[in-house]
Amino acid sequence: MGVEIGKIIHGFVHEKGLKAKFVAGYVNVSESTLYGIYKRESVDIDKLILFSKLLGKNLFVYYLNEEPLKSMFSKDIIALQNRILELESELSVNEEKVKYLSDIIETQKKVISLHEEKTTKKKR
Repeated sequence: MGVEIGKIIHGFVHEKGLKAKFVAGYVNVSESTLYGIYKRESVDIDKLILFSKLLGKNLFVYYLNEEPLKSMFSKDIIALQNRILELESELSVNEEKVKYLSDIIETQKKVISLHEEKTTKKKR
């Protein structure tokens, strides 16, 4: 079964509370054609671009799991997913380093404060 892009578009339009007349005007179709689009499994690319802009969503991603795009991008997607895992791991390590260094800074501030207190008391 293909992507039911019409239903997806309709869901986003409904979610945003957009009126059919406005949406139809934006994508340059009649309201009846718009309601027909909501029932389709495919939409012309120029209309899909307009819907993507209107809704602030990349509607093309819904086709990534469909052939032939799936075959074309599967290696890239796996590589990107692996890179994401690497970066998440690196981020975690760096967050731990930042926490450790923040703790050291706080300890140093306390030592400096104690030293300043001691120095101030000696001057009196």
